Amino acid sequence: MRVAVLIVFMVLAVVLDTRFMEALRIGPILPSLADTLAVFVILCAPRQAALWSCFALGLLLDFSDFALYQGTVAYCLVGPYTLGFLFGANLILPLRSMVFSRNPLTFGILTVFFLVAVTVVYLALWQFRGLYPGSPPPWVEPTVLGELGRRVLCALYSGLLAIPVGWALVMSRPIWGFGAAATRR
Repeated sequence: MRVAVLIVFMVLAVVLDTRFMEALRIGPILPSLADTLAVFVILCAPRQAALWSCFALGLLLDFSDFALYQGTVAYCLVGPYTLGFLFGANLILPLRSMVFSRNPLTFGILTVFFLVAVTVVYLALWQFRGLYPGSPPPWVEPTVLGELGRRVLCALYSGLLAIPVGWALVMSRPIWGFGAAATRR
C-alpha cells in the first residue's frame, strides 16, 4: 500500500467531511466519507496497515472536532474517533474474508456497521468525559439515546452514500498499490 496515496485520500476525506458534507445535510442527519475510506482500506490492505490507517484517520477526525469547555474555551478531545475507528476496524477485519471487496453494496452495508461501532465508542467516551464538571457532551440532543438515534440515521445515510463512493474507490484501486493477497474475487 502506498502511504502517500493514503495520506492524500485521508486529508481529502476529512476536509470533505468537515466542509462539503454540510451541503448534503438533511435536517440533523449528516453523511460522512471518512468511514467509507476506512472500510475500503480495511477490506483491501493488510491487517496492520488497516489498523494504523484507521488510527490515523480517527486521529485526524478527533483533531477536526472541537468542543467547548465551560462554554467559552474550545478544545479537542483526542480519543473518541481514534478508539472508535480502531474498534470498528476490529469489527470489520474478520468479515473481509466473507465479503466481495469490489462490490459497491459491500461498502454500503459495512459502512453502516462500521459507523454504528464507531458511534458506540464515541458516545461512551464523551459521556464519560461529560462527568467532568464544565464539559458537557458536544451534541445538541437532550439525551445520549437521542444522539444515538440521530447517529444511527447518519450511519444509514452514510451507507447509502458509500455505494457510489465505494465504487469510485474500487476504480482507484490500481493507484493504491495493494497486494493481491488481501482481495477476494
